[in-house]
Amino acid sequence: MGLFSWFKGKKKKQKANDVRQAGISGNVADPAVRQAFYKECSELIDDAVLQSEQARNEYGLVTAYLSDVQKLELITGDSRAEIEEAAKNLLSLDSERERLGKQEPSISESQKAFLALHEEELPKTIQWLRGEEEYQRTIEGKMKYLAGEKAVYVMEHEECVNKNEFLKKLMIGVSVGVFLFLGLFFGIGNATEKDLQIPFLLTVMVGLIFAMYVLVTTRKNIYNMKVADIKRNKVIEVENRIKLRYVNCTWGIEYAYEKYHTTSSQQLETMWKEYLRIKAEEEQQRRNDRQREVYRSTIIRELRRYGVMDAGIWVLQPQALIDDKEMVEVRHSLNVRRQKLREHIDYNIKQKEKNEAAILRFVGEHPEYADEMKELFTRYRLLQKIK
Repeated sequence: MGLFSWFKGKKKKQKANDVRQAGISGNVADPAVRQAFYKECSELIDDAVLQSEQARNEYGLVTAYLSDVQKLELITGDSRAEIEEAAKNLLSLDSERERLGKQEPSISESQKAFLALHEEELPKTIQWLRGEEEYQRTIEGKMKYLAGEKAVYVMEHEECVNKNEFLKKLMIGVSVGVFLFLGLFFGIGNATEKDLQIPFLLTVMVGLIFAMYVLVTTRKNIYNMKVADIKRNKVIEVENRIKLRYVNCTWGIEYAYEKYHTTSSQQLETMWKEYLRIKAEEEQQRRNDRQREVYRSTIIRELRRYGVMDAGIWVLQPQALIDDKEMVEVRHSLNVRRQKLREHIDYNIKQKEKNEAAILRFVGEHPEYADEMKELFTRYRLLQKIK
């Protein structure tokens, strides 16, 4: 587990140090060879010293943390109960934060800002827009109904016109037939000198009766045609009034769509509900943060009372304050880290001594170059190490 941040420093040069032999290779009389040797020893000593110092600093911190663990284990009574209660509440708030953060928002930040700008008016606007859309659908239904009514009356008018045209043609045909029959009867009567007055009168009567029927039916069709026209005109008047309402209603709806960047009241309401959800979650987060700060302050205050050095680090791992197994794991992790730091310090000390010995061995074998090595002796205080 990662309670404390691991030591961040320069990367170990252990592998490189292991393969290098502390000594000089090449022609010692060559100044370039000697300078390369001096430079290599200096870099290895400096790096070993730096690594040792950083590891010692980290070792001190780890030791202090272990001391804090021991101090924590000695806390009992009301203070222990207060710390554990605060730690449990912190864990609960962390779980709440995680739960609230799981649901991704379905509106963008720009939409959220826009909805916040119109927050006061939106509830009434959504209700109004929903009513207008319903009214628009009602008007559309009425317009469809009136269009059907108008089509019926137009059809009735055309039907009456067609009937009269048919009756007119039929009257012409019957009239021609009557005159032909009368002419026929007149011719037969003159030729045969028979009395055909009865057939003649019957033909005339039939023609008159049919003419009366055509006249009455035509007048009736004309009346029905006028009635259909009157009804159609009334429908057109009602339709025109409804169209005006429809145009005004549609304009208001489309303007609202444009203003609120939506395509329907349902979509706007969905956005509004999502905005309210996000707003409520943010408010809950703020309340949780305030409460979290109270619990953190409680833990830090109580831990400092008992001399815990870095009390703030424990509010990041409240589980360790209430779970003995977790605390054992913390202790184990710190001990392992401290052991690794000891090994790292010992290794770099040996590397420093190894390269210092190489310098001393070289000057012992080649005293003629002692003058050019004065800087190394001074920097690493090697004079006292000469035997």
